[in-house]
Amino acid sequence: MTVALALLLGALIVALTAPRVLRAMVDHAADPVIVIVGWVLVIAGVLGTAGAGLVMVARPTLFVDNRLAGLVSRSWWSAVRNAPDFVIYHLVGWVATALGGALLVRLLWVGLRQARSHRSRVRSQLEILRMVGDLVECPRGGPSTLWLQSDRAAAFSLSGRPGTVVLTEGLRRRLSPLGLDAVLAHEHAHLRGRHHLLVAAADVLARALPFVRLFRTARIELREQVELAADISAVRACGADAVGSALVTLTGACTPEHALAMARDAVDLRLRHLAMVAQPPSRWRRLTGCGVFGGIVAGAPLLAACGLLIATSLLATAATALS
Repeated sequence: MTVALALLLGALIVALTAPRVLRAMVDHAADPVIVIVGWVLVIAGVLGTAGAGLVMVARPTLFVDNRLAGLVSRSWWSAVRNAPDFVIYHLVGWVATALGGALLVRLLWVGLRQARSHRSRVRSQLEILRMVGDLVECPRGGPSTLWLQSDRAAAFSLSGRPGTVVLTEGLRRRLSPLGLDAVLAHEHAHLRGRHHLLVAAADVLARALPFVRLFRTARIELREQVELAADISAVRACGADAVGSALVTLTGACTPEHALAMARDAVDLRLRHLAMVAQPPSRWRRLTGCGVFGGIVAGAPLLAACGLLIATSLLATAATALS
């Protein structure tokens, strides 16, 4: 039981502190891809550690070999003599089982409902847009481009296989050819990086488990980070000036809520980030950073649990020595 409680508390500690650490990295213009990996792995670490703790509470006889665990494994009649311990031990397990099952069912229910709703909205949106726009298919099987006959400047991408980038003729008239290439590179980075899926998964977690601060914050932060990551990809292809010009031109454009738009989320932060980043990070630096930082945040809940166990052991030893 002590180990299970330590795992649960370790997950709780990381869930409360991780958002501040990741936000501090953003304020210091860290590579957004590393920050995204950090968010994904810290969420996975918290879910895995908390799930392991609940399983240990629900089925203690699978993990613990002591007198009380033996008591639970005996027949009911032999356990009646120690009824208080027996009932409490089983009651905690039943509560943990019910809680874990309820959370899992809610997560699956919200996820399936959101996926069905999102797929329906994207399909209906594309049907309407294809009726009024000119579709340009990519010859190599990549994302198609849909041009809308509108004087407004707008650019966004819709998820799918391989996805669709929607642009307006007004954007073509307002941007230089290099700026237009930057917009396309930005939206292609969203589709290539499966950013729509990341944002949708964060939205599901926040809706299913709104009482967890980590998930509520991830819903907002991941939207910002995928935009920053797409900007960096566009900078690599077209330069920071072209990306910045496209952001300024497209700020305030009306776009669908379920799409990822070029200039809707965290525009001021992205302009500051473009000014602070001299050049995009190399692939080797990014890979190393993702591996090191991802390993740290993924194991942070378990490390916190081990720290709690060590502290508890030291306190118990000190109390025994004093007595």
